[in-house]
Amino acid sequence: MFQRFRILLLVTLLAGVTSAGMGLHPSSARAYHTYEERLLDSTAYSLQRRRVRLGLMQLSYGILDQLQVTTYTMPWLLGMIFQTVAPNLELKSTFYDRKRLALSVSAGFLTGTILQTDDSKVRYFLMPIALAASVRINSDVSVHLGTRFTAVTGGADSQPDGNQVEGALAIDFMQLWGMAEWRISRVVAFTFTLHWVPYVSDAIVNGSLGGANPTADLRLAVATDDLKNAFAVVPGFVFSWERANIRLGVGYSSFFVDGFYLVIPGDVLSNVSPEFDVFVRF
Repeated sequence: MFQRFRILLLVTLLAGVTSAGMGLHPSSARAYHTYEERLLDSTAYSLQRRRVRLGLMQLSYGILDQLQVTTYTMPWLLGMIFQTVAPNLELKSTFYDRKRLALSVSAGFLTGTILQTDDSKVRYFLMPIALAASVRINSDVSVHLGTRFTAVTGGADSQPDGNQVEGALAIDFMQLWGMAEWRISRVVAFTFTLHWVPYVSDAIVNGSLGGANPTADLRLAVATDDLKNAFAVVPGFVFSWERANIRLGVGYSSFFVDGFYLVIPGDVLSNVSPEFDVFVRF
C-alpha cells in the first residue's frame, strides 16, 4: 500500500510541474511539439540529416534524412566502473513517413566483459531488432506501437583451485510496447506507455570443467519465470524548450532498461518503473 501511495504521490508532483510548464510562453518552444519535430523514444520517428541529440541517456546523430545512429551512455559508464568498456550502437531508419503514418526498423548491438576480483571474466553480447509504427490521429494526439526481439549470448571462464571452468549462456526474448502521446501545448506533452514481454526462452547454459581430472561437460535449461509476462505501466511528461528537453515519468511493475534492452523484475525495485532523461537537440 505504501509503495502505491508513493507512486501516486510522484505522479501528482509531475502533474504539478506540468501545470507550471504550461504557463511558459509557447513561442519559446520547439523541439518535440511541432509537426516537424517528433518524439524519438518509443516511436517510429528518427532524426533528420545532420541533426544531433546529446543527452544523459543517449547520444544520436542524423546520418541521412530519417536515418540515425545512437549510442547509449549507461553501458559505457557501467563498463568503466567494471574496468572494461561496453561498446553499443543502434541504427534506426524511418523508411516510411506519409500523412498520418510512419514506420521504422532498427537494429544494433551491445557487448562487453565484466572482470571479477578472482580474474574470472563474464562476457555478454546482445543483438536487438525492432519494428515500430506511429499514427498521427490529429495534430495533438499520436499513438505509437512497436516490438523488439533481443538475442542474448554470453560466456564466462575462471580457474578456481587450478581447474579451468568455462560456460556459455543463450536466451531470447520479445518485448511489445504501446505509447499514447497527447500534446498539451508546444512546451508540454503527456505520454502513457505500456510495456509487455509475451515471450522469453529458457536460458540454455553449456559448461565444461577441465584440469587434472578428465573434462566434464554439462547442459542446463534455466527457467526464466520472473521475466515471462513482465509488464510496466508508465505515465509521464515531456517538456521541450528551444534546445533543452526533459522527460519524466514513473510507473508500476517491471523496469525496462534503455540501452541494455533487458527487463528488471518488478520486485527488485519495489515495483517502481522510472523514466528520466535530459537532453538537447540541435
